[in-house]
Amino acid sequence: MFDRIQNKWKEEREKSQLTPMNEAFYGAMRDFLKEKTVKAKEELNQTIKKVLEEKLSRMQYVIDDLLNIRTTKILQAVLNREEITIMLAREEQNFYERMKRLYEVYRKDIFSPKDIAYTDVDSIVGRESVEESEEEIEYVAIRFLKSTKEKIQGLDGNAYGPFEKEDISLLPKENARGLVKREIAENIELTE
Repeated sequence: MFDRIQNKWKEEREKSQLTPMNEAFYGAMRDFLKEKTVKAKEELNQTIKKVLEEKLSRMQYVIDDLLNIRTTKILQAVLNREEITIMLAREEQNFYERMKRLYEVYRKDIFSPKDIAYTDVDSIVGRESVEESEEEIEYVAIRFLKSTKEKIQGLDGNAYGPFEKEDISLLPKENARGLVKREIAENIELTE
């Protein structure tokens, strides 16, 4: 396995573009690293133990550098708004999707008029894709203190508004939180 890791590392260092990665690569790498760490800790012969620890240290360097190189390439693709079409490891695909969403929220925050609601960035981190988490989206009622000129893109994929002052709407909690923070709306309690 170390040869596979080292070959992948060399390939990433030589190429400017991201190279395909087996989706289970990091899982196999973690298992291999754990096995070698346990073996080095359990070794009784001090000379062999030192050799195993040196190999482990070299392996850790290669793995850390491989992660840094691939992470940089993924982030560069996000910044350039390029779609990654090659196969990525599961962990990388998840990271790529999250970074794309965060970057879009960031750009929307910069380029949107100040009266548009923004998704709370903290709510995106750790959240699965919108399609997978749709049933988990919590909605809250808010009353608008100011009118909005533009529609609001909800975290659930729906467009809301525009709204007039005193309008009441049920929005995804993260979107509502952005409006409340910007003093465009206030939370209201719904009674049955």
